[in-house]
Amino acid sequence: MRINPVLNQLSTYPTVALDKKKAAVRARGIELFDFGTGDPIEPTPAFITEAIHNAIPLISQYPTVAGSLELRESIAGYCQRRFGCALDPATQILPTSGSKEVCFHLPLVVIDRQASDRTVIFPDPGYPPYQRGTLFAGGTPYPQVLTGDYKQRIWELPKELLAQTRLVWINSPHNPSGAVLNREDLRRTWETCREHDILLASDECYMDVYDLEPPPSILEVATEGVIAVHSLSKRSGMTGYRSGFVAGDPEWIQVFRSFRVNPGVVPQDTINAGATVAWQDDEHPERRRETLRAKKELFRSFFEEVGLKTAASEATFYFWIRTPDGVDEHTYADHLMEAGIVVSPGTYFGLDGAGEGFVRIAMVPELANCARAIEVWRGVHQQAPWKA
Repeated sequence: MRINPVLNQLSTYPTVALDKKKAAVRARGIELFDFGTGDPIEPTPAFITEAIHNAIPLISQYPTVAGSLELRESIAGYCQRRFGCALDPATQILPTSGSKEVCFHLPLVVIDRQASDRTVIFPDPGYPPYQRGTLFAGGTPYPQVLTGDYKQRIWELPKELLAQTRLVWINSPHNPSGAVLNREDLRRTWETCREHDILLASDECYMDVYDLEPPPSILEVATEGVIAVHSLSKRSGMTGYRSGFVAGDPEWIQVFRSFRVNPGVVPQDTINAGATVAWQDDEHPERRRETLRAKKELFRSFFEEVGLKTAASEATFYFWIRTPDGVDEHTYADHLMEAGIVVSPGTYFGLDGAGEGFVRIAMVPELANCARAIEVWRGVHQQAPWKA
């Protein structure tokens, strides 16, 4: 069988590897508390699902790439309220099928396989589609390894590398660590990209998932040479609906719009109807944040009790946890899994060892089950099987 050789370069997708382990433990009758996959279980607000239901047409026809003007105006209103930036709905906003398809497809738009400047820089550990989309586009991946505070500082990279770079991905708030770039960090990143004529893509799908302080957007700094990527998956609990948008430089938005006629991933009109009302409402994300704060407070107290240290973890609904002394991330995750606690080893999100010594936990289970999971987790630490 002859296939695209890129497929053979890719490791097993993290969620697939985790699902296999979960199935094996579940088959033994062990109750699972799943903090592995970042898929919220709080219900999608009823007013959103009602809008989707009411938009189901009698005759189904192809959706348009641009979506409705009403949706784009709704997104523009959100950006004005949230970031204080005025965007033109006609030229600076494009609805998408979530954020993942953008992360995968954007290198196909940007990379010239015959050019010398075909490097794509992205955070490591980070979201797998940054690397995978680069490989399929014929680009050269450059994973920028993050440690310490897990903040990505593009301006510290060698100028020789930046001269060969066509696209830079940043991700703030960052998955998996929860680190947040402040406005000055974003400005320095943008200035560096402008100096080297690099398209700056800012993955902001966790922008409205935070504890107290709202993270800033690259749109608050500039739109020239910028594409900001947003999603309703975490903000509104719409992971299964696949809805988001890109916004920023009108020339790049037009190029991306032209590209998206080809792969056939245009969001459906019914989903766009739900997205329209979702972006208009700021109350339901705050209610979801209140639930998140309650979950996080439980775990902060528990981590302090058992001596687990977190790095970054400023936003998103993740904790980035350093494993106990002397135990690697896979051993620690396996011991927790045997007890029914599902976490993701940090190296699931990294290349060449990035993420070693950490696990990520997603605040997915409901609050009562978080409390039950902590009791089980506490028991694992009391036994400390990794020290045997």
